[in-house]
Amino acid sequence: MKTSFVILSLFICAVVAAPLVLGAEKTEEKRPTADEQTEAGFRLMKTELLGKLRFEMKASEVVKAYGKPTAKGKMENWEGVGLYVQPWYYPELGVELQMAAEKKDGVQTVYMIQATKRCRLSTTHGVRIGSTEKEVVEAYGKLRGDESEAGKTFVAGSTVGGVIFGFMEGKVVSIFIGAASE
Repeated sequence: MKTSFVILSLFICAVVAAPLVLGAEKTEEKRPTADEQTEAGFRLMKTELLGKLRFEMKASEVVKAYGKPTAKGKMENWEGVGLYVQPWYYPELGVELQMAAEKKDGVQTVYMIQATKRCRLSTTHGVRIGSTEKEVVEAYGKLRGDESEAGKTFVAGSTVGGVIFGFMEGKVVSIFIGAASE
């Protein structure tokens, strides 16, 4: 009788546990494809703010929000992207912008935003220089790109378009919005 009870108990456990184990395999998180990740990065790049700065913001809007840049670099033709690009420097903000236009004398818009240690502006999701890696993961975890490297960089979207956080000793030391590669 004891043997029958043990066998019956094991059978019931197997019947009850099998769907749970099989169900666990089915609920494995589906990773987005590279194309889906890139598209998510482009959407993020186009909607994310750093302070009042955003991708494709007109030069006049940048000047209205933060004044004229302390300095501007040389206008260069970036043939790979078909744009004329000029760096604008805001050292008091800890920000460098790459301003781009289709023609050398065309209307410039923000093409890339780079924030470094002096920057006190925060992203739309509340991350800023000095935030922890954990805070970045909590804010942008669903958008983690394959190029991310724990302790070094977190790519929200992809390097083709998105937001990239650089870390040192578990803290954000740089924030980049734009396309880091073609």
